[in-house]
Amino acid sequence: RAATLAGERRIVTILFVDVVGSTKLTDQLDIETWTTIMNGAFDLVTPAIYQYEGTIARLLGDSLVAFFGAPVAHEDDPVRAVSAALDCLKPIDDFARQVKENYGIDFAMRFCLNTGPVIIGPVGDDLRYEYTSSSGEVNLAARLKFAAPPMTVIISENTFRFVEPLFDLDPLDNVEVKGRLEPVRAFQVLSRKTTPGTLRGLVGLESPMIGRDKELKDLLELCDYVQSGLGRAVLVTGEPGLGKSRLITEWQNAITITPRTPSPQWAEGHCLSYGQNMAYHLVLDLLRSLLGVPEGASEDEINKSFQALIIDLFGDLESQSALDVYAYLGHLLSIELDGEALERVSLLDPQAMQTRYSTAMSVLLTSLALNRPLILVFEDLHWADPSSAELLSRLLPLVFNTPILFCLVSRPDLDSPGWKLITSAREILGGSLTEVSLNTLSDTDSRDLVANLLEIEALPGNIRELILQKSEGNPFFVEEVVRMLIDQRAITRHGDKWLAEKDIENITIPDNLQGLLMARIDRLSEESKWTLRVASVVGRQFPVKVLQQVLTKDQPVPASTTDKTRRSLSNLESAGLIRLVQTEPDIEYLFRHTLVQDAAYDSLLFADRKKLHLMVGETVEQIYPD
Repeated sequence: RAATLAGERRIVTILFVDVVGSTKLTDQLDIETWTTIMNGAFDLVTPAIYQYEGTIARLLGDSLVAFFGAPVAHEDDPVRAVSAALDCLKPIDDFARQVKENYGIDFAMRFCLNTGPVIIGPVGDDLRYEYTSSSGEVNLAARLKFAAPPMTVIISENTFRFVEPLFDLDPLDNVEVKGRLEPVRAFQVLSRKTTPGTLRGLVGLESPMIGRDKELKDLLELCDYVQSGLGRAVLVTGEPGLGKSRLITEWQNAITITPRTPSPQWAEGHCLSYGQNMAYHLVLDLLRSLLGVPEGASEDEINKSFQALIIDLFGDLESQSALDVYAYLGHLLSIELDGEALERVSLLDPQAMQTRYSTAMSVLLTSLALNRPLILVFEDLHWADPSSAELLSRLLPLVFNTPILFCLVSRPDLDSPGWKLITSAREILGGSLTEVSLNTLSDTDSRDLVANLLEIEALPGNIRELILQKSEGNPFFVEEVVRMLIDQRAITRHGDKWLAEKDIENITIPDNLQGLLMARIDRLSEESKWTLRVASVVGRQFPVKVLQQVLTKDQPVPASTTDKTRRSLSNLESAGLIRLVQTEPDIEYLFRHTLVQDAAYDSLLFADRKKLHLMVGETVEQIYPD
């Protein structure tokens, strides 16, 4: 039957946590005491894993294995895994001091990470899963402990290439790993970078922005409106990888290099991919941007910057307006308040506090905009938390009487909490809201992008066509396919030129895109997800008649089963993964992007693929005997 799976292939980041010198330590303590210590340590580790939406795959004795990317993928699973490990160091360090005081032993842990393919296999007929590795990636994570000093986070080279722009890293001596011919490179993660880089783009390869001239012109025109004293809002939407952030960067650069009087103020709030359960995290990021302090700034740094801003805007800290803004936004920023400021916030319930937050933000933004026009950019609203979306909705009417420009940047994720802010903007602002929707690049623009990145006009035709075929006009996909060709040495740099070294007939999904695509698939119901996987075997364009018969092979086919297939196809269409392309003579759908089909197909085990290919072949023979 098509519904019986042997397992599922995943690219995951494995976090291996163990206790340093546990064998020696257990000899010094009775089993009950040791169990108490281990339970206390793992109680401190697991909240960080769950915060970043990892899954604990194994907890045994003195070690723990967690997966980021299974059973649910995220586009930044390696970053989440490293962040979780870093967040564990401080509480475990404090815990180690308590253990020393109470039991007289030196307690320490190590955190080791590797990224690679893993198989998820079903256990029996229930919904439990066991996690097994088909390529030793879990074992490699565990072996890294031999290079890990106590109380450190160590990553393999496999993980390094996904996180290097965001963390300060120190290369370590290569690690000898049993079963591998070559030593493995390893790196110690020291901290998050004060000024993080970007995970997008290719180091050393650049191209001017292509195919977005009209959109940039629209944004610059809105800037002119705001400089003339008018308030406006703009919504920038597009699928992942179409260049929303690049457009905003080019817009900011264009504003900077063009003399304007008065020059606008610019502040940004960024959403975290794991931030939907972190109250006000978008508003807090915007406040830090307005204050000019980095994310990791201390409470003292934030307080000093905030007080300086309040004095600059209101003349002192004692007036009613100044106190209202300082007290309520200071509370939001977790500043330790005292005196009258503390009195104002001490007796308010959360609902009343949210009202005061929004009022204080309104006063702050209005006061800032009176000096110079204010541009506020909210990036990745599809990850926004509900409390930030609600608060910002209350601020939208500022555009009617304040020279302020709200720029809302989002993927078209209609079910996300952040989309409620976009719905509110459409309802409240009317003609004061401009919508900019990014589409895929044309073939000509895509070819220009490849030529600009590689400075290769004489790229062999089949390689160029493969790049264009796989990327299908998505600039990020173009970059990642090019990156993979470089990694595979299909194209190499000779001096200041790139040359094609070998012919290739097919391009697999670049690792950086695997998580992005699987994250979209994992948001589906199990029924829709399975329909997508079977469809990926049928083909890029698939007849519903064939798909339906494979899905229901060896099963009775009541009307309800047909309805389930139709419902799944409707869900897949709503999710933007497939589209209807013909109704006569048979209904057929098409995967919107070839890489989505590849991602669904590659998640199947080889055994399942073979079984499904046979079923599809037999079905085609039966339905189309001629």
